[in-house]
Amino acid sequence: MIFIWIIVPIIIFSIVVLIHELWHFTAARKFGVRVEEFWLGIPPRAKKLFIDKKWTLFSLNWLPLGGFVKLTWESQNNFLVYDKNKKLYNNIDLEKDINKNKDIFYKSGEKIWIQEIELIKSGLKENKAPYNLSNKPSWQQAIIILAWVFMNFVLAFFIFFILFLIWIKPIWINDKIETNLDLKIIPTKEQAFENGLLIKNPWIILYPVAWSVAEKSNLKEWDILLQVYTCKSKMLDFVTCEWWEKPEILDINMPENLIKIVSESALKDLAFYVNAWYEELNWEKWFVWWSFIKVSVPENGKIWSYLWENIKINDKYIIKYNIIDSAKYAFLETKNQILLTFKWLGILVRKIFNPETPVERQEAVQSLSWPIWIVDFIKDSLWAWIVFLIVIWAIISINLWVFNLLPIPALDGWRFLFITINSIIKKIFWKKAINQNIENIIHFSFFVLLIALSLIIAYNDLNKIFAN
Repeated sequence: MIFIWIIVPIIIFSIVVLIHELWHFTAARKFGVRVEEFWLGIPPRAKKLFIDKKWTLFSLNWLPLGGFVKLTWESQNNFLVYDKNKKLYNNIDLEKDINKNKDIFYKSGEKIWIQEIELIKSGLKENKAPYNLSNKPSWQQAIIILAWVFMNFVLAFFIFFILFLIWIKPIWINDKIETNLDLKIIPTKEQAFENGLLIKNPWIILYPVAWSVAEKSNLKEWDILLQVYTCKSKMLDFVTCEWWEKPEILDINMPENLIKIVSESALKDLAFYVNAWYEELNWEKWFVWWSFIKVSVPENGKIWSYLWENIKINDKYIIKYNIIDSAKYAFLETKNQILLTFKWLGILVRKIFNPETPVERQEAVQSLSWPIWIVDFIKDSLWAWIVFLIVIWAIISINLWVFNLLPIPALDGWRFLFITINSIIKKIFWKKAINQNIENIIHFSFFVLLIALSLIIAYNDLNKIFAN
């Protein structure tokens, strides 16, 4: 079953990437840019599928963790050839000297023969072809690069709209990122209390530490503590005080209250009333006497037990709207999930590069996950895992939207940024802001780095899953 759970998230992620790349593909075809190859997965290539009428090769690669659309000469053809002074040619000067029939040389100083010069001429001509991405107006290049933005947003919106219209329950509670954003699918703890997803009972759950005072007092794991009683004088058996004194009921609505009570009761006895079927207790009602447990607090004021608020999930809580409200809240959910993702990335970057403690950096690194993390997340989700995966489909689409907009080399955000910068610089100085060869090296280096990082994160995800 675990292998099925691993395969399903990979398929979901691949579908999101396929839609993402499909819009690059569609926009490129719309503006007459040739698409050389459309492949799904990370190289090496596993199989060539077919070539369509416009000479686009469709293929599958071995690692199903991404995809790519290769456009004709996203970067210009460049040639490692030199003039007689051993100076590396740029394409403009190279074309001028070839037209003047000047000699061209390799770096070694060896002269390039006429047959190879013809190939260089063909490459230079290819650089000027109207179907090359780099020869299109900057605004068309920008649309082709960012064509997926609209579709990723629409996909998430459509999924949320359908689920809100039919009905859905929240899949998780966000207890990691502080936010005031109105989130329906993954609400914060405060929002979950406000909308009725979580119900807080006025009791506390106990979990004694092994060999602790709490355990020796006969408190058990997951005992529900309803009330605590004390006597100003000495406490006798169970909750019996001196004949003239009535036991005092102490307020334990919050774990902090109980901690304070115990710490202030050093060398005194307390009576814990646990697991009885009464929501409102007082001395005028009948008691289940065996539910009283006498706890003698030691001098240090600690009995050593974990404490939790007695919180219950409301199984009857659902999210369901009419058509208009479904559209409204689907839009807001998509927008807020995007903002939450940006906030999470900001927190992650700060914790990795400027942590307050070494532990904070370690936790941030461990939180890095690839789609395989869904497997480990499913078992703790609040609802059926099939619907959970549909919601995750929308969230992955949003995360891909945000991630690709980052101005990191090899990502679309970087390419869009440089298209914009180069178009401005070229209008002013008639030259690009960055040398094409340097830009190619940067893109390739970061592409390899991202692939390596993806594989490392995927490996860590699998380790976590099998370790659990």
